Amino acid sequence: MNMKSKSLIIEIKYSGLGDHLFHSHIPRIAKESKIYDKVFISEKSIFGHSDYKKLIWELNPYVDGFTDESGIICDIAKQVAKLDSQSETNLLDQIMYFYGLDNGCFWNQPEVYYQPKNREEFHYTIFDPNFVSWIGNVTAEDAMIFFRNNKINFERIMKLRDNKIMYIPSGAEVFIETPTLFDFCDLIYSAKTLFCLTSGTATLAAALDKSAKVFYGVEQLYGFQHYKRHDYINIPRDFKSRVVRKIKSLF
Repeated sequence: MNMKSKSLIIEIKYSGLGDHLFHSHIPRIAKESKIYDKVFISEKSIFGHSDYKKLIWELNPYVDGFTDESGIICDIAKQVAKLDSQSETNLLDQIMYFYGLDNGCFWNQPEVYYQPKNREEFHYTIFDPNFVSWIGNVTAEDAMIFFRNNKINFERIMKLRDNKIMYIPSGAEVFIETPTLFDFCDLIYSAKTLFCLTSGTATLAAALDKSAKVFYGVEQLYGFQHYKRHDYINIPRDFKSRVVRKIKSLF
């Protein structure tokens, strides 16, 4: 592929939704800065789901297409390690700096160019307990104790995908699911209140400018709390309550 010298190729080596969204502002900033004429996404990037490619990159008007060539890879872990609660920048700022860009703004946010629809079937208080990357040192049992002690109730629970979930089903809950990532965008946009974890759901909500209540555990790196409108809530390890419950179950 014959490209100009002022072309940027982005290669993303992590497959998660959040990993791609962390880079989603780069094409626009690269073009507006006049540093690059064109921005391409490397086909060597890893996509956890085909919808990630469609939503984040194919709809992005600042992306000129895809290429088989390798691109510049940003090590997310290194950028997260630079941040703490005293930082004046966030993770997306650090990724921007890594690419040699600076739009003069702090706390840049992920971007998607799909316009979500307000759908009545998603107008509930919804909790998405699913996650892929590590969200901190916390267990599903800790979460359930925390929800009960703080009287946190959900009208709908996102369908449980696998064993990486921060929820223990009781059999009484009502599950909800979306067939595509675009439907999931509609759900986030339409929810009365969205509860989730410091995972791709929280980052997608930020891209849709939807505030959420976001749970995380101890030792979760601060850099993943990158959106000022989210309410980040720490779920503590509740060893005492679990011991008491275990003792009661024996008698």
